[in-house]
Amino acid sequence: MLLLDYDTNKEYTTNTFPDACKDSNALFICCRPADMPLFRSIFELDESTVLDCMNIDESVRFTAFDGYDFASLVHLDIDGGKVLFSEINLYVSRRYFLLVLPEDGNEKLAALEGKITALARNFQKSNKQTDKVEYFNQLFFLFFNTLVSYFSETLEMLEDHMQVLSEKMMHRAEDEHFEAIHTLRGTAYAVKKVLRAFSYIGLQILCNENDVLSKKRLFLFRNLDTRFRKLYDFSESVYGLSGELLQTYDSKLSQRTNDIVNKLTIVTLFFGPLTVITGIYGMNFRVMPELNWPLGYPLALLLMAGISLGIYVFLKKKKWL
Repeated sequence: MLLLDYDTNKEYTTNTFPDACKDSNALFICCRPADMPLFRSIFELDESTVLDCMNIDESVRFTAFDGYDFASLVHLDIDGGKVLFSEINLYVSRRYFLLVLPEDGNEKLAALEGKITALARNFQKSNKQTDKVEYFNQLFFLFFNTLVSYFSETLEMLEDHMQVLSEKMMHRAEDEHFEAIHTLRGTAYAVKKVLRAFSYIGLQILCNENDVLSKKRLFLFRNLDTRFRKLYDFSESVYGLSGELLQTYDSKLSQRTNDIVNKLTIVTLFFGPLTVITGIYGMNFRVMPELNWPLGYPLALLLMAGISLGIYVFLKKKKWL
């Protein structure tokens, strides 16, 4: 757990909450879910939010409590076309900025933690007499802005996966492509569902019920709200693209079936007349002059070869072969 006390300009890396910080009016804390019981009574946090931090449920919500705002968020990443969820929780008030990151984070979450903690340390080292609320506003904005960037990258990765699959299907639709489409479609829906919830969070932040945001910083969060909505539109577009993939698969599969039927039809065209000729001369009538004709057999073969050649020339001329 990392704790920065802006009142005393001290940094703590500890598993307990320092007594010297209990009366501080400006704290930055970055911790893990297991540390949350420490802060339940210190900051008088709502029990449901603490349980939310300790139990991963992949939900997205923003709630204003008495004196602080709580956000339960989800970070998305794509691995082989499948979506990976990581829960992030955030408490913000005029007194503290408490960030709760998952125990086992990926590279992007590690980068997010690095950005936030680096900025927090820079605030601590700064000699400017800036209102600490301004620091928290900048941290708040950087946090959401980074998440938005990660969401955008995730959607672009998902879109790239779909484009690659689409190009493969243009050559030949295989059975395994259907499984891949099903996976990508499920992933696109999951991302869309999460970003739908994020599209509502922007307005809730702008309500600023606890006066956490300064008036001169509100324009940043208006822009952020717009980006949330644009991201949701992007996710709908990607989900629509997954539907188009399914249509492409069905179309290519139908085309392949039609090609097989056409080939069988062509084979039938060749063997149909030959079957008729062999059927005629296979009849057991007593009077069939051709049977006693010395040239009957070679001429029958020649006739069948001529008919086959004629069919081939006809099909070639019509460009059916």
